[in-house]
Amino acid sequence: MELQENKNQLELGNDFDFNDRSNMLQFKIVYWGAGESGKTTNFLRLREKFDLLRLSKGYSIETTEGRTLWEDSLYLLFDFTLRNTKFNIITHVVTCTGQERFLSTREYVLEGADGIVFVGDSDPEKLEQNKRSFRELIGFVSTQKIPFQVQLNKRDLINAIEINKFKIALGLPLVESYPDGSSVVYPAEALQGRNVVECFKRIVLQVIFEYFKE
Repeated sequence: MELQENKNQLELGNDFDFNDRSNMLQFKIVYWGAGESGKTTNFLRLREKFDLLRLSKGYSIETTEGRTLWEDSLYLLFDFTLRNTKFNIITHVVTCTGQERFLSTREYVLEGADGIVFVGDSDPEKLEQNKRSFRELIGFVSTQKIPFQVQLNKRDLINAIEINKFKIALGLPLVESYPDGSSVVYPAEALQGRNVVECFKRIVLQVIFEYFKE
């Protein structure tokens, strides 16, 4: 199928045709990871970076300790063109809590997910939490066959874990990229916005690819 060859040429654009309902698609992207890894910060940076493309402001549901349960209802509108056909896509971005005592809420947020971004923490002391959270995620996506991307956040930490050590701990390939061109791990600094948009665009493109390869 031509889609495989054109996968890396798909581009997100800014022109929309609200009257063309036949080519309107909607996807749900979930940000997942251990507590305080930076999921909410990613959410906020996306809200800022795509300010002109937002269909909603997004809102936060927090625990009594001020920790995020999930951020919901951030809808972004993009377009992309495949074989001279333009499609409008509404992307629903959600983050779920990394706190283990709220496992049931994570399962609820993951329901209906089309793509997932795993946000890892570069703090070496958080490695075991990263591993547990990633194992839990793999247990879910392996049965649902949901595409995911791995982001390693907080690369600006002085004692940031080596990327290869992080890959080994999570059982990821030690190469830089997969055959389709996507990075095995996206090093990021969500506070500054580094690689936040790049990682998000890649998971959206993966979701589009999975949708059209059927």
